[in-house]
Amino acid sequence: MSTYSPDYLKVLNDYPENFARFITRVPGIPTSTDRMSVISALTPTHEAVLEEGGIAPKMLRRAQQVHGNKVALVGDIGCSYPVEGVDGLICGGKADCCLGIYVADCAAIWIYDPVTQSRGLIHSGKLGTQQNIVGETLTAMYKILGVQASDCIAVISPCIRPPHYEVDIVTKIKQELVDAGVAAENITDSGLDTAADLESFYSYRIEKGNTGRMLALFGRNPAAEDAE
Repeated sequence: MSTYSPDYLKVLNDYPENFARFITRVPGIPTSTDRMSVISALTPTHEAVLEEGGIAPKMLRRAQQVHGNKVALVGDIGCSYPVEGVDGLICGGKADCCLGIYVADCAAIWIYDPVTQSRGLIHSGKLGTQQNIVGETLTAMYKILGVQASDCIAVISPCIRPPHYEVDIVTKIKQELVDAGVAAENITDSGLDTAADLESFYSYRIEKGNTGRMLALFGRNPAAEDAE
């Protein structure tokens, strides 16, 4: 399971209070054009990664992911999940929940504020990027959680990139982060193209919809709380 904590997430996991993972392609799980059936098949592996980190699967908080720019505050209790109509999730630093975003070419973006320990996790593909889901998420984190973008660090997951896709969403995402106030030196790009490595990743475009879903996770590390 430790392979799901790649080097590009080190900037997050170096903070002992953080649990950040990116669950890539799972060997032996058949792909499907039915999103829900393939997610159901992948769920045991996804839940095992949570449990390895000491997080109960019932604490996973998910978004409906409609390729929009709406953001929801989630926590230890609240509405049913996935949260309808949203592509961004945020939570306060003491929340025991774990944010989760599925991707299969779109980018997942982790945002962390070391000052308040608040967290954000975003689904940003072509349409979400066009609608500035990143900026909307940072605005929500400021208004709701008192987060200053200048304090934040951000990480961009593996996603589809040129020449496999005509739109360079990563360059746009980086610019949106900077425009929102995140320092350029605080942005980490995985640099990985999902369409270029089908042994490691799922790619909706290359596999023509007959694919699986990666899962980005971001929550509070229970072990850090136990050590306090």
